[in-house]
Amino acid sequence: MTAPSDRSTPQPPLDPGAFARYSIHDRREILQLLNALVARREPVTTYIDTGPWFVTKVLAISSDGSALVLDAPADEAVSALAGNAAQLVCTTRLEKVNIQFTVEAAALDTFDHRPALRAALPESILRLQRREFFRLPTPQSEPVTCSITHSLPDGRKKTVKLRILDISGGGLAIVVPPDELPFLPGMEFNRCHLELPDNESLEVGLKVRNLYTVEKPGSGIATRAGCEFFGLSRQMMARIQRYMFRLERSLRA
Repeated sequence: MTAPSDRSTPQPPLDPGAFARYSIHDRREILQLLNALVARREPVTTYIDTGPWFVTKVLAISSDGSALVLDAPADEAVSALAGNAAQLVCTTRLEKVNIQFTVEAAALDTFDHRPALRAALPESILRLQRREFFRLPTPQSEPVTCSITHSLPDGRKKTVKLRILDISGGGLAIVVPPDELPFLPGMEFNRCHLELPDNESLEVGLKVRNLYTVEKPGSGIATRAGCEFFGLSRQMMARIQRYMFRLERSLRA
């Protein structure tokens, strides 16, 4: 039985709609990937709807290939939530490739005489192996910020500077300020200023894709927003990729 993770909150899942072109729908390929997860016993971070998360493993695929079995959380309350959830979003890595899939209406079951979750095979799997979409955490010692200007009810403009938590070629994640700026999925912010180290400033568009509640040690609950870039020129994308290359080298040093 999978124990709850004592690590910090992991990266929230990607929005499948934003990366639809990287989704696999072929049943044989889906089974091949899932069977590889079974064989390798890879840890799978699983989100219950958009709330709690736990770390599990794919234990088995049914003999007819119609269902998969996940190890159930050790915490009975979390296990009950998972067994009653509308969906579970599962994220993992397989041979350095990001894998994500969603299962609908998982049911509590047993496997090899231990608690498990059984669900129908996912209809698609998101497989991201393009380097530019790997997300990298930004270091606190060299912060990356984004300034967003929005209109107040009285018509005045206000600019809010936000620290970026992680960045990829497709977007970024930030902690939403409690009261300064409204954030809802689907909202778009134009002419945001992305401030990279070495005084590099890029004007980008951001679309809010998802919101997740996270626990920050010592400071309570916060809301994290995953945002997608839009309107990037090739030159802007190249500058972001150059920064990510430098960042990845420094993280490995």
